[in-house]
Amino acid sequence: MKELDLKRFLSKYRNTNVDFYRFPGNYGDSLIWHGTKILLSSLDISERYVEIDSPKYNEVLFIDGGGNFVDYYSDVRDFLTKKSDLYKEIVILPHTIFGKKQVEILNAISSKLTVFCRDMVSAKFLENKLTHGKVYLWHDCAFYNDFTKVPTGKGILNAFRSDKESVLNKLPIANHDLSYNGYAKKPLKDLISKLKKYKQINTDRLHIAICATLLGKHVKLFPNSYYKNKAVFDYSLKRYPNINFIKKANNK
Repeated sequence: MKELDLKRFLSKYRNTNVDFYRFPGNYGDSLIWHGTKILLSSLDISERYVEIDSPKYNEVLFIDGGGNFVDYYSDVRDFLTKKSDLYKEIVILPHTIFGKKQVEILNAISSKLTVFCRDMVSAKFLENKLTHGKVYLWHDCAFYNDFTKVPTGKGILNAFRSDKESVLNKLPIANHDLSYNGYAKKPLKDLISKLKKYKQINTDRLHIAICATLLGKHVKLFPNSYYKNKAVFDYSLKRYPNINFIKKANNK
């Protein structure tokens, strides 16, 4: 599977306007959005936000990165089903992707298609299934954020999810699901302020783990209900010395 530096790829769109679909999401997804904004700004790419019922403004469409193009969610799938034929080019920014329905949607797209996967499992899944288009491997856009490290702090924050991606039978009594308390374009100030207070973060929220890692905290990342957390850890996070992946789905 070929890695391709996303910034180098997107440089051909420098000083242009693109349509941009940012699907609904939580506070963790805001880390992706802010990182993407940093990347696009560095290339002077101007994004025009579109929804499923809005018109087309530009010939090129970017789909923001994340974990929405899987069987658990339908936003990206529904958007591409309805809107893909309007565009000459479609770029899906680093995503986790699996499922037969997703492949069917991609193979039905007539536009020039480029898909970036943020983990090796997704990239290998798509590699031999697409009838057209290109698939590349590159890191989650959350890593374009650059934070001042604050390794100091006190105590442990448990930030486990309680939705359908959780594999825990019981949440910790003192659990604060930071991703739940926000939205995909919320400023990061509140999230960073909360994480700065602690020395260690235990979580099964991928982007809470990424944010805490970039802040220099000691992080324990636990599994979610499918391969996402482990796969992104293996591709992107294991290079950081302050994060460990905990194989057993517990919160100890």
